[in-house]
Amino acid sequence: MNKDKPAQLVDLPTTVKGFCYHDDNGEEFVVLNSRLTHEMNQHTYDHEQEHIRRGDLWNMDYKEYDEE
Repeated sequence: MNKDKPAQLVDLPTTVKGFCYHDDNGEEFVVLNSRLTHEMNQHTYDHEQEHIRRGDLWNMDYKEYDEE
């Protein structure tokens, strides 16, 4: 069972809402854009948590967006 991960707020370009990643030890992290509103960050956090729950970080074939 995955627990919700704490989020780190970082100054990112406003075009980047946030992302999740794992380190070499398998620890999963969520990064949110500190320049965005609390509401936007909550939405982004929920989105990133879903990636973690689905195991997208470990799926080498996963693509967030289709490339054309």
